[in-house]
Amino acid sequence: MFTSSLKLNAATRAPQVGPARRMPSVVAMAKKSKDVRQVITLECTEQKESGVPGMSRYTTQKNRRNTPDRLEVMKYNKYMKKHTLHRELKK
Repeated sequence: MFTSSLKLNAATRAPQVGPARRMPSVVAMAKKSKDVRQVITLECTEQKESGVPGMSRYTTQKNRRNTPDRLEVMKYNKYMKKHTLHRELKK
């Protein structure tokens, strides 16, 4: 009688802890044509005219809907050692 009270049936056992569950490895990627943000390259305009060797280029992102025209930004040119006008390159 004493031994039967110590036995646990399947319904009263604690659930077994198995290996950690894995997250699904499927990642949904946006299509290129629907991406709003584009990676663009900015190139110095003054350095081409001056003949200084090297080319100052920056990469950045822009929102296509907010800025549909070409981007122009004053950025530092390390070859000319001053701030110059950088324009977006054609793709």
